[in-house]
Amino acid sequence: MEVTAATVSSATGQLCSTAGCSNSAAYKTRSQPAWCAGCIDVILAKGGLTAVEYFEGPKAWRLTKCMECGVQAHYRFVYTLEKNTVGEKTCRACYWKQWAKDARALAGEVPFRHTYSTEEIIAHLDKHGYDFVATTGELTDDYEPVVAQCRACKRISAERMGDISWGCSCSRNTRSATPTSQTVTAAPARNVRSASPRKSGVLLAQSDDPAKEWWDHERNDEKTFRTVTLRATRTCHWVCPECGHQFEAKVLDMTVGRHSCPPCSAIRNAKWQKEYERWKSTPVADVPELAAAWADEADPQTVMVAGDWELRRFRCPAGHHPRISPLTFLESGCPSCRGAETRKAQKNWLADTLPEIASQWHPIRNGKLTAADVVWDSKRVVWWLADCCGHEWEESPRSRDKYDRLRCPQCRTILGSLAWQDPGLAAEWSPANPVTAWHVRPYASTPFVPEWICATNPAHIWTGSLSVRSNGAECPECREVGKSKVELAHHAAAEECFPGARSGAVLRDKAFTTRKSWSADISVNVGGLLLVVEYDGAYWHREPAKIMTDVRKTADLLAAGYLVVRLREDDLPPLEISSDRYLEIRVYSAAPQPQKAMEEISSWLGGLESAER
Repeated sequence: MEVTAATVSSATGQLCSTAGCSNSAAYKTRSQPAWCAGCIDVILAKGGLTAVEYFEGPKAWRLTKCMECGVQAHYRFVYTLEKNTVGEKTCRACYWKQWAKDARALAGEVPFRHTYSTEEIIAHLDKHGYDFVATTGELTDDYEPVVAQCRACKRISAERMGDISWGCSCSRNTRSATPTSQTVTAAPARNVRSASPRKSGVLLAQSDDPAKEWWDHERNDEKTFRTVTLRATRTCHWVCPECGHQFEAKVLDMTVGRHSCPPCSAIRNAKWQKEYERWKSTPVADVPELAAAWADEADPQTVMVAGDWELRRFRCPAGHHPRISPLTFLESGCPSCRGAETRKAQKNWLADTLPEIASQWHPIRNGKLTAADVVWDSKRVVWWLADCCGHEWEESPRSRDKYDRLRCPQCRTILGSLAWQDPGLAAEWSPANPVTAWHVRPYASTPFVPEWICATNPAHIWTGSLSVRSNGAECPECREVGKSKVELAHHAAAEECFPGARSGAVLRDKAFTTRKSWSADISVNVGGLLLVVEYDGAYWHREPAKIMTDVRKTADLLAAGYLVVRLREDDLPPLEISSDRYLEIRVYSAAPQPQKAMEEISSWLGGLESAER
């Protein structure tokens, strides 16, 4: 059935962008043109298509039929607009057929390498998650397109055999950033910063920049210190930590450039000039380090260490033969050896950078090679072992972390899945869902509404999106309005002991890896640090899934730099957490003592302060 303008409702209040048309547009936009249903049909016809399904939006996939070849496939309306702009028809079946014809004309009388049978086409599509629909002609050399439907999203497309090997775009499991990309931190050296900060909004007070040690708290007000950023051009007061000299300089010059005390710099420069004059009259032969490595044709008795900047040949113990000035070699050594040490220190090993992929490293078939010996994006082909089905295969770490990013190519599970990121939440994933928790990401949008089974009470079954659950939503039947009496009592005790204590605050931090946000039973700022107190009731926190969630939540809070205290009820097992900033206190539901628990927390905090001193 063809869907025309008459079958599409368009009452958006925005007028059609076609000149002279007074109809209402079929969709709304803020800055882009929009058209009525009738004009959309005209635009489709210009692109060589007729609609088969109703129009749902400019970026929605819509089934259409080619007016030339008759192939039905899904296209976005915005895609047709783009092709119309360059004078190209939308139908990919027609496009690739013409492309194949032109490619053969350029190739000349080259014989076809292979002609695909229908069975081979179906097998190839099945391997990559497609169902066969039709061919557009005889398939030779991967030139002609085949019409196929993705099993996951049901989208029909006309693609070449090689393009189908990449899989449907709906199943792409691309990561948002490179695993090694992170905010640049300050260099450990006192006077030199290795790189400028990437984010201009980072506050000096919240950074670990060495320039913070030079801040003059007496002459600068506290407000300036708390609000100034690392890349501010504001002129502030500084004090040298070595000689105590006070001076003024821009924040940007102190954090990004070379920050130093003017008197100290003058002393160092004078000392260097004196040393440099001495080296200008010292032959290379009189310096044992240079004489031992000398490999130049010139006489070392006639070559001075400084003053003559002609490059000389040296030989280092590692066998390198750099051409470098004598003074530079004396101060910095072999540049090749320095570069090798730098590269070694900066390598991001697979075991540290991609722990999920490293966990599948084959324990036997890679010999002595381990995941700690290979960089995260190595092209070296190694063996892997899937823990789900025992499947073994060869692939490089680089290719494993690209495109589909599969955890197991046989089971088609993905990396970064809900089961890996949040096993406690994945334990409530219902087996009635069409895919497992290993096939979806924590915040993915799915073509179905996932079903969940409460870990506390399996009789509670409900549906909810992944994003809602990953943001902290719990079982709707177990969730109670407000807090229990015992939790409220502990919060009241916390307010007496720690003024300003909050109840149920939602915490968000970039250090969180399991979820984007966590809610805290009790939270309060203590000595510049956030203290989080969690009350773990025996009924709600006994199940293995809840224990895993408690461990992940605690790990996230600690990673964010918080102090964490868990009040574990009755005989709940202790969590496997080892940190100086973590404390567990045993409480009893039959005889709660909130004041005593807060006193114990206060005593623990006092011990931490004493240890820091």
